[in-house]
Amino acid sequence: MSPRMEQFLSILWRALKVMPVVGYFFVLAGAPVVIRRKGYMMGALAIVLDILPVICLIKAAIEVYYGDIIPDRFDIVPDRITAAF
Repeated sequence: MSPRMEQFLSILWRALKVMPVVGYFFVLAGAPVVIRRKGYMMGALAIVLDILPVICLIKAAIEVYYGDIIPDRFDIVPDRITAAF
């Protein structure tokens, strides 16, 4: 997938999470993946921040410009993975 497409999908995902009723569904549906990526404590914190309406909007706006506020547990560099094959 191209970097531009990944950026578009990332912004779209953040926009869907901000929507009031539909956003709760997306946050709770993606909760297992977030907890697996970020760990129990930081994953739970990320989910709680995404459920709170105003906080979620501020968090999403910051993440669009600067990336994830709460980093993943294991940062895998894609270049190393593709270079191995």
